[in-house]
Amino acid sequence: MSHRILPSWYVLAALAAVLAGCAVDRPRPSQQTEFHMPPDAVPQLGLCRIWYAELPPEWQPPAMPCARAHSLAEKHGGRVVKAISPASFKDGRTLSVDYGPGDFPEVPPEQLPPPGYCRPWYDRIPADRQPAPMTCERAEQLVKKNGGRVVYMPGPEQK
Repeated sequence: MSHRILPSWYVLAALAAVLAGCAVDRPRPSQQTEFHMPPDAVPQLGLCRIWYAELPPEWQPPAMPCARAHSLAEKHGGRVVKAISPASFKDGRTLSVDYGPGDFPEVPPEQLPPPGYCRPWYDRIPADRQPAPMTCERAEQLVKKNGGRVVYMPGPEQK
């Protein structure tokens, strides 16, 4: 039985094909689309904002560096938006990448944690009896111990 050694370029090409298949679900910058939003909610030039279709404008996360917004949206869903030009502040036209819905089902907007914080959430407990917002580390500990899920509101930094 003879063994043939494959050329390194062939191995690298095969590995690249496998890795590309793993990333099929992730939006790529080429998937930017135009998105209309309230002009007064457009983030300032040079920043981005995560926008959740399921939340009213007044409950959306604040503007943040674009790299952070994309990283958080990749984990937690949402649409990352950025101004196209100074006209965006008049007409609400932005460029966006959609990472899918957020994890807010059955959580009233007024019960969401402040930006950068988390909140343990137990689906069978009324909203007014849920634990208060807290650091994400603490919320993850409680959920690990008691079950439930962690609701996170993206912010410029995690607390």
